[in-house]
Amino acid sequence: MSRSHAWRRYVIASICAALMLFGSSAAYARPVQPHYNHFLYNNPDGDALYADGPEGQAEAAAQQYDDRAYPQTYIDYTRVNTAYNAHLAVTQQVMPANIKSNSNGDWQLVGPSTPQVAPQATYTGRATVTSGRMNVILVANDCNATLCRVWVGAAGGGIWSTENGLAAEPTWTNSSDGLSSNAIGSIVLDPNDHSGRTLYAGTGEQNGSSDSEAGVGLFKSTDYGKHWKLVEGSVPAAKDRAISSVAVDPTNAKHIYIGTAVARHGSSAVNGGRFTPPHAPVVGLYESLDGGKTFKLVFSKESDTVDPSSPNGSDFFRGGVSKVRFYHQGATTQVYFSVFDYGLYRSNNGSFEQVFASAGQGTVANSSLSRTEFALAPNGNKLRIYVGDSGSSAAQLYRVDDANVPASTLTNGKANPGWLDLSNQNAGTPGFSSYNYCGGQCTYDMPVESPAGHPDTVWIGGQMQYDEIFTTTPPSNGRAVQRSTDAGASFTDMTNDTQNPPLGMHPDQHVIAFAPSNPDIAFLGSDGGIVRTSGQFADTSSDCANRGISGTDLTDCQAWLKAIPTRIYSLNDGLSTLQFQSLSVNPKDPKHDLIGGTQDNGTFASTPSNLSVWTQTVGGDGGNSVIDAGNPTIRMHTYYGPNGDVNFRGNDPNGWDYWADPLFASGEAASFYVPLIGDPKVSQTMFVGLEHVWRTQDSGGPQAYLDQHCNEITGDFTVQCGDWVPLGPNLVDSTFGTDKGGSYVVALKRAPSDTGTLWAATRRGRLFISTNANAPAANVTYTRIDTSAQPNRFISGIAVDPKDKYHAYISFSGYDAYTPNTTGHVFDVHYDPATGKASWKDISANLGDQPITNVAYDSVTGNLYAATDFGVDVLRKGSSHWRTAAKGLPMVAVYSLTISESGRVLYAATHGRSAWRLNLSND
Repeated sequence: MSRSHAWRRYVIASICAALMLFGSSAAYARPVQPHYNHFLYNNPDGDALYADGPEGQAEAAAQQYDDRAYPQTYIDYTRVNTAYNAHLAVTQQVMPANIKSNSNGDWQLVGPSTPQVAPQATYTGRATVTSGRMNVILVANDCNATLCRVWVGAAGGGIWSTENGLAAEPTWTNSSDGLSSNAIGSIVLDPNDHSGRTLYAGTGEQNGSSDSEAGVGLFKSTDYGKHWKLVEGSVPAAKDRAISSVAVDPTNAKHIYIGTAVARHGSSAVNGGRFTPPHAPVVGLYESLDGGKTFKLVFSKESDTVDPSSPNGSDFFRGGVSKVRFYHQGATTQVYFSVFDYGLYRSNNGSFEQVFASAGQGTVANSSLSRTEFALAPNGNKLRIYVGDSGSSAAQLYRVDDANVPASTLTNGKANPGWLDLSNQNAGTPGFSSYNYCGGQCTYDMPVESPAGHPDTVWIGGQMQYDEIFTTTPPSNGRAVQRSTDAGASFTDMTNDTQNPPLGMHPDQHVIAFAPSNPDIAFLGSDGGIVRTSGQFADTSSDCANRGISGTDLTDCQAWLKAIPTRIYSLNDGLSTLQFQSLSVNPKDPKHDLIGGTQDNGTFASTPSNLSVWTQTVGGDGGNSVIDAGNPTIRMHTYYGPNGDVNFRGNDPNGWDYWADPLFASGEAASFYVPLIGDPKVSQTMFVGLEHVWRTQDSGGPQAYLDQHCNEITGDFTVQCGDWVPLGPNLVDSTFGTDKGGSYVVALKRAPSDTGTLWAATRRGRLFISTNANAPAANVTYTRIDTSAQPNRFISGIAVDPKDKYHAYISFSGYDAYTPNTTGHVFDVHYDPATGKASWKDISANLGDQPITNVAYDSVTGNLYAATDFGVDVLRKGSSHWRTAAKGLPMVAVYSLTISESGRVLYAATHGRSAWRLNLSND
């Protein structure tokens, strides 16, 4: 944690004082419930400490990309295609007659399709339903109460659609058939097809972050999105990039523009990273005049170049096109488009001209900060435009009431004299609402939209204003989304509704769309899925008098709360789009009792009696987890970095106790999601990897002590929370040599056949074995067993043979092409304690050159399973070729495999399609 114990005591004392002064939460609808999770309250965006990009936006996916690319600084389109072709080759393998084939049936979705969130895990204290990140929302032009088609594009989860988008609980169907990438950046209807059957989908995500995955091109559907085909001509323009926006000329179906932006490559999942491939096409505006058979670059501005010597490439978002829209009025047809760090442009008589200059001014210094977004709002014969813009300082909102004037009257390339600045840095003024409206991550989320036919209405969104809600005197409900009906002069807060406690929106907002029949009904997409407003608003400004505020805070509060949604509806039920990192099973009930961490959506627990329903019992980021082998009511989870909790009461949302103080205080480097395992033999013994391996032998501390002092809801936090200790020497420094050094531990596995053997691996390819991990901490020793003959790449998985503690299978991420002298993705490793050395056998066989993300070994059958960016493969005992493990699993990145030999079941944690299960009982 980034705050001191003194700060913790102050926060708790302040909350208690506020409760005594202002009464219980029933007094008014608080934006944050009085007993919200302590760690998250004090660290709403503390993940920046473990991120790899600007403003903390790289997060785990950047790290995963880097792991695949190492030791190079990029993954190019050729490598991705090679990996994909290798996957296809594996799927076509025929099982020899002498090898037992799979007779266990197909993969089955194990959930959740209803991802519930416990009230303790929400800001406001009202339970809800969530899903994975939504980048795109498209509402059909003829949407009505009877038939309302809505399409959403999920990060890593592909495209989903419903025909009853205005229902309280829409019925969702996955509509990704034919897509070869699950990362969706844009979906549009062809305005020339009045039946609404023809759609285009751009793959790749443009949201200015390192986990914005590059796509593989543009796709087209002619049956409402049920089936898709690649638009072949888009590949040379869009490979290694994101298609951030697609615009089809309303007067000519063959005239198509696509805007491309900086993103990171990896088919089928959100594995974005900090390095851009070389030879990627120039980002900019591309035009097709032949329906997509060919695309030509027609506009571009200078973009960043990769600096391979920097830790993150130092190439950010400058020059990427974030949005493209046609304006058609009478005989006039123009295209408008926004460019990261440069501003807003439009077509004019065969060329393009700037109409708004960004505060970023196209400089390298502002490349990671500057973004421009816009909304066209035609007003009769005039064209009103709203522009949101950020540079090195706070974002601001602008308006021009008639853009149908010479560009020179709108901007001189530096300033924008033709535009009205609607924002004001002074609190208490109407313009303060739009000042800094997207917070510190505008390149990630800053939507601006105006409903068609209502030019005085504009909605803006971005990052939650945390300082306005994580306080005992909150002047707003968070202002993650705001609405104006006076042409952007003032705004009201859309974040929470009028229920008590209110249903609130997610703190990171990406996209806004409207119901054509009612412009006050908004669909909003965020890192927590999709919600819809009721279309009715209520004045709750009287609540401001109960918030302990005065002066400009009171003035602002009364303005912001005078029209908030009467209801916000979660539309996430049925969307299986969570991005799981890993899954843990209860060894005493392995077929029904699971927990797993998800990116940006906390840690979920299954409902044993109904696996379609899981519950998020703790919020924030969700990493690795543990269910104790001896006492399954003891459970652990991690947030980001070396931060996590223990629960001695199973999945009780009130039971989570913080335990990470010793880890954080160590100052050691750590993965975004640290490896955390439970001992398979010794109850309450857990291990976590930083630069050292750390251990606790009592689940992080005595229960009574942690419950009293460190409980996330009721603890006083006056003491150190956690009792982790480092075991033996540092595994990444020069203690074990200078090669493959640095970084941190990324994989741990305890041998289940004894109580002392531990295998550990580092991010750069070191592999260790300890035979006395149960010894006093200072006495624990390790033997390094990798050599220069093994890849200098990320070790992604360790599967220890339950029958032989000195035998393990090791998987490597990355590509052989980048380590041509040390190839291989899966190895069979035997350690000889007599010599202190290990033998390595490359068993990659026909896997081809594709990253392997994890391995799992079934000692009952001798079968070995490997997770990839495209699914799960198996090497059956006696076979020399890998094959697809089973049918039924969507083409999706699988980040972790969990096997239960006693339960005869294999679980796959997917990054965008939730959790899946394969029955092994017939093997």
